[in-house]
Amino acid sequence: MQKIALLALVLAVTAAKFVDTHTTLAQINSDPFGHVVLSAIKAHLQASTPANEVNMLLNGVGAGLVQDQNDHDHAFELDTTTNNRIVEDLEKEILYHQNQIASNTQLRDDTIEALAVSEEDIRVTISDIANNEATYAREEATRNQQHETFVSKVAAIDDVIDAIDDAAKLIQHLSLGASFAQLKSKYDTLHKKLSDNTSHTALLQPVITALTELATHGVNQKALTKIAQLLSEIRQQLVQEKAAKTDVEDRQAAHWAEFSVHLSNEHTRLVERKAQLEVQIQEQKDTIEDAQSWIEFHTLELENSEERLAGQQAWYAVQSEIYETQTAERTAQQEIVDRLQEHISEKLSTTAQFIASRN
Repeated sequence: MQKIALLALVLAVTAAKFVDTHTTLAQINSDPFGHVVLSAIKAHLQASTPANEVNMLLNGVGAGLVQDQNDHDHAFELDTTTNNRIVEDLEKEILYHQNQIASNTQLRDDTIEALAVSEEDIRVTISDIANNEATYAREEATRNQQHETFVSKVAAIDDVIDAIDDAAKLIQHLSLGASFAQLKSKYDTLHKKLSDNTSHTALLQPVITALTELATHGVNQKALTKIAQLLSEIRQQLVQEKAAKTDVEDRQAAHWAEFSVHLSNEHTRLVERKAQLEVQIQEQKDTIEDAQSWIEFHTLELENSEERLAGQQAWYAVQSEIYETQTAERTAQQEIVDRLQEHISEKLSTTAQFIASRN
């Protein structure tokens, strides 16, 4: 309001060129500054001071106004420079914190996605380890069962071969002239052993039948030769069967040796992969936590910088308003001085009368 009043005064003083002197001086006198100046002039006139000294007084007042404005301009220029520097620094701070928030948010979000992939990878890896261990246990049990079966069957074959060899020795003794009565106990033992066999019943049946006929019909060389030939053939079949089973056993053992190494290597790889994923997952969790902490930190710093910027801008707005108001006041005051100088120079007597008549 004061600023508006001053501007109105300036307009009024300017328009005074077109009104009478008393009206102009009355307007000046109504202004506090004009009233003070007129009071000073009155004191000089009462002291019979020459007109030029009155002008010197007004010049001094005008020079003071100019100096005050220059000082105020300089101070406001410094304020403006300082304000611009502070605002620039704060805007840089704000941009920095905004960029940090954006980059850490991106890092956090990207790492959360990567963590989900890592956690899925470790779940699959743990499942693969369990499957590997189950496969190893199953295949090892199968291999152990195969070996036990092989040992059992080979032992059965060896028992039959031993019985066949005992039968061949019996036939040989009889061929060399021993009597059946002399070998009766060995015959009975051998016959029972062959009859009790359950692994090669069909293969041994012809031998059992031939030995039974030998005991029933008596010993003759032709029968002994036939039995010896039969024993040799059966023994050869048993040797071949044992060799075949041994070959199968060797191949199964070699396969298991190779496959077990593969399973062990795969197990080692999976366990190492699991350990790597555990470290990776922990690092990703740490990264997410750190990024979130930085987001919170820079968010607080951003709010602080924005508050400081708003405060600085508000301060500068006040300083600008003060500068504009005081500048307007000095402009109005300078206009008053200029008008008074004009009246002192051109209408001294009228001015003096007005000053003398004012309270």
